[in-house]
Amino acid sequence: MASVFPRRAAPPALFAEFCTGWLGLSRTKMEQWWSALSASRWSRAQSLRHLVMTHEMLDTATQQVFKLYTERLTPRDLITTLEDLITEGRLSPVVARTIEASVLAQTDRAGQWKGAS
Repeated sequence: MASVFPRRAAPPALFAEFCTGWLGLSRTKMEQWWSALSASRWSRAQSLRHLVMTHEMLDTATQQVFKLYTERLTPRDLITTLEDLITEGRLSPVVARTIEASVLAQTDRAGQWKGAS
């Protein structure tokens, strides 16, 4: 029997590793975030999604991946995009706050990723 619900695309492997490995998010929270990014029509969320997908196809070296996540996906950008997803109605505030707390736990006092310097 065919499913009534459309199958969602799985998050890219690098995004999954960033979320579960670096941020310590559960697989469920990571999938909810990716689903919201995938459904969003707002520019910041689309830009973030396209950036992750482009690097997923191009980057293979660990240094390239580390550079993407420390220089291009800043804590400030991620928090701002999460707030956009709440406002757009794509992500619940409860889920977004959990993700934001994980982002902030990996952020130093200067607003940069811990260990990125």
